[in-house]
Order: sequence, then C-alpha cells, then structure tokens
Amino acid sequence: MPGGFAPRFAIETGFLILLGVGAGIADLRARVIVALLAGGWVLVSLLELAIWRAEGRTLTPRMPPLPPAEPEPEPEVGWPVEEPEEAESYPLRADAGRETPEEGDEYTRVIAAPDRTSPDNVSE
Repeated sequence: MPGGFAPRFAIETGFLILLGVGAGIADLRARVIVALLAGGWVLVSLLELAIWRAEGRTLTPRMPPLPPAEPEPEPEVGWPVEEPEEAESYPLRADAGRETPEEGDEYTRVIAAPDRTSPDNVSE
C-alpha cells in the first residue's frame, strides 16, 4: 500500500481481529478458531513479505561503481634514497659443510654480550 506502514498495519490487525470475532460468532470449536487465525496470520505474513520484497527492489539505490585505484606516487626527487646496508659477509671455505661437528665448532663465531650487571660496564 502506498500509504506507508501504519495504515497497512491497522488494516492487517483489523482483519485478524474480525477473523477471530467472526469465528467466535459462528460458534466454531476452539481448535478450528486457532487454526483459522493461524492461517490468517500466515496470509498476512506472506502479504508483508511480498510488499517488503517489492519495496526492496524499487527503493534500493544502486551504488555507483568505485573509481579505479590511483597508483602510488613516486618518491620526490631530491630526497636521498637510503639503500639497506648489506650484512657483513663471510666467505665460505671450499670444504664448508663437510667437516665433523667437532671441526665445525672450531669455526663457530660467538660474540658475547656485555655483562650489564657489572658496575664497570654501566654507560652514562
């Protein structure tokens, strides 16, 4: 209905009330009245579903397509580009990897961290 939700709700509610009153006046059994009102409720629900779907198709605005993504800007000329420093390189020996574990321990380089608990190594 073009009038909106409130008038439609009033009409649907009035329909269900009149359906129940009419079934009571007709002196129907309680089970029949309950089944009749359940059928009326299903009918009203289907009507609401149809209206909801119809409004959803016509009232939903279409989203415009997104503009294409802009490429990232190039870095400005004049700013120095810092190259990452290369790690200290250690040349491999010709027989590297073929030694026994005991021989490999001789070539292992261990750098000890300064002892921070000693008062001699406290930096100010």
